[in-house]
Amino acid sequence: MLFAEDDPVCTHTLAGAASILLTDLVEHRIPGGTWERKAQDANHLRTAEFFKIARQSQNFLKHARDDATATLDFNTSDTDALLALAVMNASELAPLSPEAQVYQLWSLALLTPKELSTGSPFKEAIEYFGNLQNMERPQQLAAGRKGLAEFAPR
Repeated sequence: MLFAEDDPVCTHTLAGAASILLTDLVEHRIPGGTWERKAQDANHLRTAEFFKIARQSQNFLKHARDDATATLDFNTSDTDALLALAVMNASELAPLSPEAQVYQLWSLALLTPKELSTGSPFKEAIEYFGNLQNMERPQQLAAGRKGLAEFAPR
């Protein structure tokens, strides 16, 4: 849905549901081993702080009736982040599908640090997708579609 540029609200809602489901499954199998926990620790955030940030858009969409006049300044990177967490958590449970592998590589290319070390997974992502940070959103998504077509043919 993301790479096809389907409805962003539907895409975000499904990404959020997948993220919650996979977080719960990993937490059940590997207590404290979720990628959310790793992100909390890396950013020195308490659990409540992390989830308030990570699920802000998702919670707004889920509870819109609480304040029908409220508005959301929606950022597509919120969806990207939820999907990245979902895919990383999925990798803790089973081998990733080709689609999930493409997304994982795409998200690495999107988040590439300025300095690349030898053997960095970012290096492979950049080699395939290019530096997505230097592209506009439509080009980023087109690169993802191309990756899906090549590695996860229907």
